[in-house]
Amino acid sequence: MHRYAVDRPHAIHVARLSLKLSEPLMDLGSFPSDSLGRECLETAALLHDIGYFINPKGHHRHSCYIIRHAQETRDWGESTRSCVALLAYFHRKSFNPQKFGEFSKNTTWLTMAAILRIADGLDRGHCQQVEIRQIDVTPNTVELFVRGLQNEPLGHLMQIKAQGFDAIFHRQLLILRE
Repeated sequence: MHRYAVDRPHAIHVARLSLKLSEPLMDLGSFPSDSLGRECLETAALLHDIGYFINPKGHHRHSCYIIRHAQETRDWGESTRSCVALLAYFHRKSFNPQKFGEFSKNTTWLTMAAILRIADGLDRGHCQQVEIRQIDVTPNTVELFVRGLQNEPLGHLMQIKAQGFDAIFHRQLLILRE
């Protein structure tokens, strides 16, 4: 997938953030504890912006298309390819589970989508400056203690990227900057 000129530092950072978020959130959503679920999440994080190759406008749609139809993904199982493609598609814009089609009732998939959205929102500026220092899960909240997050990405993260988080994890997301 090197030919698609993905912003590798951003993609790798989002993948790391996604995996870090998945660890304490696994039991709250229905995140699979097997390696396949982690692999799908990590792969989607690495490829979520691949659609920039076609056009930055609507890149989430282009990412989905490339993942579904690229030569490099033909050997993937259909369910894996679909999951990674849809995660890439829903990493941005509003979070509307009705648009998820067959995956709308799949809590595992919705959990992965919510995690990817938060991870991508944390690195909105593509600067790799945000670090998750600690994650505390209480009966009512998920508290992310982060370093390096500026005001503008925080607003976008809480207004757009965190949509659906409380419905999926049954807790309010709190971002606490150090």
